Amino acid sequence: MINSDEFREQLISTHGYRTPESQKLTFMDVFLGRSNLRYKCGILHVVFKGGRMAKTGRWNRDTWLDLSLDIWRTVEGCHGSMEVSGCEHLAALDSPAVIVANHMSLLETFAIPATVLPFQHMTFVVKESLVKMPFFKHVMMGVEPISVTRKNPRDDLKTLMEEGPKVLNEGRSIVVFPQATRNPVLKPKEFNTIGSKLAKRAGVPVVPLALKTDFHGIGKMVRDFGPIDRSKSVHFKFGPAIDVSGNGRDAHEATLSFIGAALESWGGTIDRGE
Repeated sequence: MINSDEFREQLISTHGYRTPESQKLTFMDVFLGRSNLRYKCGILHVVFKGGRMAKTGRWNRDTWLDLSLDIWRTVEGCHGSMEVSGCEHLAALDSPAVIVANHMSLLETFAIPATVLPFQHMTFVVKESLVKMPFFKHVMMGVEPISVTRKNPRDDLKTLMEEGPKVLNEGRSIVVFPQATRNPVLKPKEFNTIGSKLAKRAGVPVVPLALKTDFHGIGKMVRDFGPIDRSKSVHFKFGPAIDVSGNGRDAHEATLSFIGAALESWGGTIDRGE
C-alpha cells in the first residue's frame, strides 16, 4: 500500500507515479468476493474520516494529502491501477493556478488532492448541493471550496469571479470542472470557458488536467455510487501552464486539445458532435 511520505517524495523527484504491477488484492476485497462493496466501504471511510478531521480541527494540507491517498489505496486494494504524470508542470509554477479538468466520476474529487498538494495548496469549485449533503458537508468544511449552483450560469460566473481571485491570492490553486455533469464521454461543446475566464481575471495561468476515472462508474439510481470496472485503469496527466490572453479562447482551446489528446491515448471517448 502507498506510504504518504514515499508518495510525496516520488512525485517531487520523478513527477509521476504508477501502481506497481506486483500490487496484490487486499484481504477485505478477497473476503467480499471482489464485489463493489470493498470499494464503496473505502469511499465511506474517507467521507467519515474526513468529516471527523474537519470537525475536530485536524484538517490541514498534510492530513488532506493522506486522506486523498486513502482513495488511491482503496483502488489499488481492489486491484485497480493508478497513474499520474506531468507533475513537473506543477513543480514549475511560481504562482497558484486554475487547474481545468474533465469530469468523469466522484473518484477524481477524492483522488486529485494527492497529486496537487505536494506542489500547491488547493481547493475545488463544487456544486452547492455537495456542500449541503449529509456527511459530505463535513468534508467540505476542510476543503473550503467555492460552491456554485450549476443551475444559473450567470450567477455561477459572478460567484466564481468574485470568490476565485481571493482564493488564488491567498495562495491556493483552484480545480475547476467546466462540464455541467460527470460524463465518461468528453463533449467539447459542453466544456465551458469558466476556467480561462477565472484565470484571466486573477492573472494566473491555466494548467490542463486530463483524467480518466471510469473505473468508478456512474450509478443508475445514485449517480455518485456506480459500480467499479476493474479492467479500467485510472489516469491523471497534467499539462504545461498556459498563460491566458485576449478573451481566453486560445487558452480554452489549448486546454481542450491537451485533454482530448490524452484521453484518446488512454482509449477514452470524445463526442465532437460534428
